[in-house]
Amino acid sequence: MKKLPIGVQTFKKIIEGGYAYADKTKFVYDLACSNTAYFLSRPRRFGKSLLLNTFKALFSGPPNPDGPPQGLFADLWIGRESDYDFTQTHPVITFSMSSDSDSPADLRESILKKLDEINQSEQLGLNISLPATDLFLLIKRLKEKYDKEVVVLIDEYDAPVSGNIDNPDLALKNRDILRNFYSGFKDTDEFLRFVFVTGVTRYVFMGLSAGLNHLMDLTLESKYANICGFTLQELKHCFANRLPALLRAMKKAGNMPKNATLKDMWREIGLWYDGYSWDGKNRLYNPYSLLNLFRGESFESFWMNQDPSAKTLSNILAKDPLAITGDRFKNLTTTQIGLAEVGSLAPVPALFQTGMLTIDEINYNNDRSKLFTLRLPNKEISPNFYSKFSSSLNKYFNISPKTKSSNFLNYLKNNDEKNLSTLINSIFGSIPAIHHRARESYYHSVLHGYLYDMPGAVISLAEHPGSIGTPDIVIIFNDGARAVIELKYETSDDDDPGNDENELAGRKTRTGPSEEEIRKILTKLALLALDAIENKKYAQPYEGQAKDIIKIGLGIYGRGRSLAIIKR
Repeated sequence: MKKLPIGVQTFKKIIEGGYAYADKTKFVYDLACSNTAYFLSRPRRFGKSLLLNTFKALFSGPPNPDGPPQGLFADLWIGRESDYDFTQTHPVITFSMSSDSDSPADLRESILKKLDEINQSEQLGLNISLPATDLFLLIKRLKEKYDKEVVVLIDEYDAPVSGNIDNPDLALKNRDILRNFYSGFKDTDEFLRFVFVTGVTRYVFMGLSAGLNHLMDLTLESKYANICGFTLQELKHCFANRLPALLRAMKKAGNMPKNATLKDMWREIGLWYDGYSWDGKNRLYNPYSLLNLFRGESFESFWMNQDPSAKTLSNILAKDPLAITGDRFKNLTTTQIGLAEVGSLAPVPALFQTGMLTIDEINYNNDRSKLFTLRLPNKEISPNFYSKFSSSLNKYFNISPKTKSSNFLNYLKNNDEKNLSTLINSIFGSIPAIHHRARESYYHSVLHGYLYDMPGAVISLAEHPGSIGTPDIVIIFNDGARAVIELKYETSDDDDPGNDENELAGRKTRTGPSEEEIRKILTKLALLALDAIENKKYAQPYEGQAKDIIKIGLGIYGRGRSLAIIKR
């Protein structure tokens, strides 16, 4: 049984130390056989550092001249099945921009220190004092010394900026320091064999694209979607023999039901830690959380609790509680999910690049450009996400969870359609007109966030799997009852994007539907929502196990006018 490589990011230590390793050397071979500069964005603790160290081991050559030419790679795909020439070695320099210091002066000093460490160890005779100039000279001197092109590996290239996303002034100052440093790559093409840069955010590469010609971004390339993280096949290969002991331990500790099977265990692991995708097809498990699951023998939010992404989410919500409603995650262009301005929280790209959101599917415009739909990856992320979202909505609506819990539940339990409709109307009606968005998914997100944290009474789940498709919201009552909520939305003339302030005069003269007509529209929508619950058998999974099943069809029209119909 292989050891768990928790916190181990050195390829040599993993191979020689008998640690579990997901063989990614097909990707390494493919990329190493080109003379190109590459960039890869992935969330923190997703295997980027180990990937870079694998490239370092490959280009540095076998550590033992008397051993096999493949060295550390002898038992891996690249050593067994490829034609890679392991005798070709190159000077390798590595930079990790992760730092505990926030000071621009300290950042500049740490860059100079790293440059001088390479200068001293290689005896290049440079007087290190200017980051960009000395980076250029260092690469040039290494090429001259070894008469071989140089390999440059940069890990977390954006950390001094992305780590200070809540402090725009500091982030901008650090960006300028990094931009100056990376400009040293300009005119180094003739000296370089291979460059690989990793980070969390793009920020238009913060000057890298100017310094490195033809920097190729692998982030959204389907061919490299699985380059970091565990596929299901890799998970089974590395850890399947650990699963029986893990299941026994978790049963003993009460972390899994006594009658749970290995099949149940696999399913639960998938629900918690699977779901990440960078092409909408291949799904990946979070490596950090998986390793800690086997160590800690319980399902917890290991990655979420240790990653700065939660801080990013909190900062976004503090600025605008409605910035992360579900309608904002659909039909996004490559630019909309890939770019983030330094000094701006830029909610969608920030949450996607930090790992809070992932790609659900990719469709295409008429011009064949990509349109992305994003979603929350798994159970590790969803509760934390909705808890913070719900808390921000409570402050936004100035309500207490206890009050909204008792009101909403009482209306449901008593089949009080009138007061339930009035309550939901008050929720949507308290949102300023400027924040309303004519999307069903918008109202779904707001209502789900409102319901999520009702204390001691229910657990609210979004898009819980049903027999055919998924209902919008399922509420699980503490007494075992279930409520299935389905929304149907229809826009009004006032929601037409053309009806802006420039057409205010025209709007005043336009005659909208009467109150009676609006009620008819809402009733029709609510009945259509109930029909969807029946026709798609959304309540079927709970029949026979729930003592009471409440079905709610919710019609929403225009800017949040609502009507609920309850059926048992």
